[in-house]
Amino acid sequence: MTGFVNANHPTVHPGVQRAEVLFDIVNGRSMRGSTRHVIAFLLVAALASTLAVAEALVANWDEGNLLTAWAVLCAALFAGVALYSDLLVAGAKRVAAWFRAGAERRASARADAQFLAAADRDPRIMEELRAAIARSKAEDETTDVAPAVSLLSKMTGAHETPSLYVAMSRVQSGQFH
Repeated sequence: MTGFVNANHPTVHPGVQRAEVLFDIVNGRSMRGSTRHVIAFLLVAALASTLAVAEALVANWDEGNLLTAWAVLCAALFAGVALYSDLLVAGAKRVAAWFRAGAERRASARADAQFLAAADRDPRIMEELRAAIARSKAEDETTDVAPAVSLLSKMTGAHETPSLYVAMSRVQSGQFH
């Protein structure tokens, strides 16, 4: 008699997993940021519907009442901005970090281009670079050699590499000697 065991059965019931996620949401342990976004979206929807109703009511008001309505609207707007200032600041920081990372990538690319131009003009720099690549390849032969290969391919113009400036600063600081 033979015995057969099928090990493809899950160890946790899917209903239990869904219940755990629901309990985490109710207890506020996960998705705290996304629920704030949903609340912000509902607040914007309520504000839009309030403005539509207010426009229908304000159509025949005189100037004094309109000024009061605009003051109340501006106060509500400033209160909403104050309530969600942490979300606005976090979004602004993400945008600033995105721009900063792009500027760093462009600066690194400029430094690499200047370095390659200098290496093309001076054969000593090119020989140092090739020697550093060879030493790095010999050290990393058992591990990942992709950076050295990509650096060599950058010199030949085939593929992009990580920063050449970093490679030359390692050579000059004596890390490969």
